[in-house]
Amino acid sequence: MDVKKRLVRQTLGLSVSHFVVRVLGFVLRILLSRELGAASMGLVELAHSAQQLLITPVVTGLPAAVSRMSAKAEGQRGRQSRVLRCALALSLGVSVPLAICAYLLRSPIAAWLGDMRTLPALLFCLPCIPVLAVSCALNGYFYGTGRPAPPAFGELTEQIVRLLLCLRLCALLTSMPLALRAAIPAAGALAGELAGLLLMLPLCLRPLLRTRGDGSRRAILRELLSLSLPLTGMKLVSSLTRTVNATIIPARLVVSGLPQSEALSLLGMMNGMLMPVLMLPSFITCSLSMVCAPEMTRRQAQGQPLRRLCLRALGVALGVGLCAMAGVCLFAPFIAETVYRQAELLPLLRRCCALIPVFALSQVVGGLLNGLGLQSAVLRITLLCGVTGVVLNYLLVAQPALRLWGALIALAATQLLALLLSARTLLRAVRPQGGA
Repeated sequence: MDVKKRLVRQTLGLSVSHFVVRVLGFVLRILLSRELGAASMGLVELAHSAQQLLITPVVTGLPAAVSRMSAKAEGQRGRQSRVLRCALALSLGVSVPLAICAYLLRSPIAAWLGDMRTLPALLFCLPCIPVLAVSCALNGYFYGTGRPAPPAFGELTEQIVRLLLCLRLCALLTSMPLALRAAIPAAGALAGELAGLLLMLPLCLRPLLRTRGDGSRRAILRELLSLSLPLTGMKLVSSLTRTVNATIIPARLVVSGLPQSEALSLLGMMNGMLMPVLMLPSFITCSLSMVCAPEMTRRQAQGQPLRRLCLRALGVALGVGLCAMAGVCLFAPFIAETVYRQAELLPLLRRCCALIPVFALSQVVGGLLNGLGLQSAVLRITLLCGVTGVVLNYLLVAQPALRLWGALIALAATQLLALLLSARTLLRAVRPQGGA
């Protein structure tokens, strides 16, 4: 009962924090969409897709590995401290050379994205790589040791700084060229990430300064790599396919007969307006996932039953997703015409809101699989679904009768496929431990 109360308390606390963060992020998206316009948001999405690809090696697999290893070492503060120090050394050792290489290749990257106007935004994205690397390693440590408050406060600080700076820059740069205005979100993100990191660093000085630590550094580094590489590969595939899709969709829309400016605007509408609405439940499902993953690791290490925890988590995710779907369907006219001031968004919201429970379930299933150490299985599923999505986008978006609807059909197909395969993997993994 104590464990259950702790999980509920942590989930509720994180959900409140994430709710505030998501609301601030949602408000920022709305304001940016109004101030920058759909074409600028298209450039923002192109640059953001490249940033997601560049930061993947340092923000995905390693935090989950740190969280899992810290949870397994519960009560062993010396080993947890050494895990944290090794993770920080590894994150900086990867992120700093990566940022330097990306800076040297900035022009080819912008050309690959299909629009050189993304270059200013990319320049602001590059310093984020080492900052995010350190922040994510610290997040993994805090979640693994059962202290979700510091990452929550760090994320809240980041979002507030980002919001205030973006609004100020929008007011100052109204007459600047499109390329510079499209760099405003990236500049705000850099400032916010730095603020969040500076808030968290003092909270982990004691484990960082602890002189003694349990376990061999080499053995810990090997374990960190073995746990993080499959998940990093999974996210790398996901980010790569997202970047490819972000370049394919406008190009194939042009093939269908649309001008380049309208193609960019449709991409901005889909990724910058529709997707944030479809991901609304993530402030709860993300919290649930982050709390349950370390608990799954602890129970697995102690030989405790896992099936009941999985089913409860999935039930909560489904309920949250269905409620959000009903809310979006009901308030779709208000969201499209009053919030975003884009009447073209209304049919997209009404037809795509059925994907909201799929996103909610997928997020929780992914967290549970990571907690069980099944990253290799997740990598195979992600690779299959990523390739499927790219192929479907290439084939469907160029059809004049479909256009953007072709991209949404591809999105729905890949998300459903990923959920079905991931859920089957999870249920098979917990079946031997079922019964409680």
